[in-house]
Amino acid sequence: MIEKTKGIVLTTVPYNDKMSFVHIYTERWGKQTYKVSLSKGKRSAVSRPMLAPLTELSLVADQNEKSEVQKIVEAEVVLSTYDITLSDVSKASQCFYIAELVDRTVREVENNPRLWDFLEQSVRLLSLTQVGQANFHLVFTARLSYLLGFRVDMESWKEGSYFDVEEGVFTPGPILHAYYLAPESAVWLWRLLKTDFSGLSVLNISREQRNVLLEMMLVYLRLHIPEIGELRSVEVLKEVFT
Repeated sequence: MIEKTKGIVLTTVPYNDKMSFVHIYTERWGKQTYKVSLSKGKRSAVSRPMLAPLTELSLVADQNEKSEVQKIVEAEVVLSTYDITLSDVSKASQCFYIAELVDRTVREVENNPRLWDFLEQSVRLLSLTQVGQANFHLVFTARLSYLLGFRVDMESWKEGSYFDVEEGVFTPGPILHAYYLAPESAVWLWRLLKTDFSGLSVLNISREQRNVLLEMMLVYLRLHIPEIGELRSVEVLKEVFT
């Protein structure tokens, strides 16, 4: 059935020289996989610049409920990240990270208005953000975890607390396993979890603390979703935001 929706490009998986599979988070159907032809000399509904991570598209698609792979009939760009990925290394690294993170964590093949609104707003804000940009991916990761249902017990916070990553709580300690944040890092996690995108500029986090927080938030997600595995984009983020 021919249907219309908006969608945000996540990752592209090459199949051969002429065809790729593209994971797109759509407004109407959640995460979908589309087969696209990118061969030269052949008219295609999708061009390569349209597949830049986090590009928002307006789609006309042939949706078949019995198939795991759908077909794009027409596509128009709503918001492109193509120029960003070519000209701004820091934002490009965050685009690749956010797209990879969403692709690995979201499994829903049904609409989720809250998640769609969050992703759409995040893409638009990332394209505009200048001050505090180095912390954008941290706030995104924290907010996405919340929307996926993995909430930290904020009421357990007290000055000098450790953060127990396995339990998702702040605690006086000691913690007898490897997955925890010491008080000097736990306080930054608490501040981060209280911050939205409007507060990016007040998070004066050092490079070292930024890396510690990102690693532990990803550990927290892996404890709930083991299939996430290691994200290739993380090492690039660490190199860029020094």
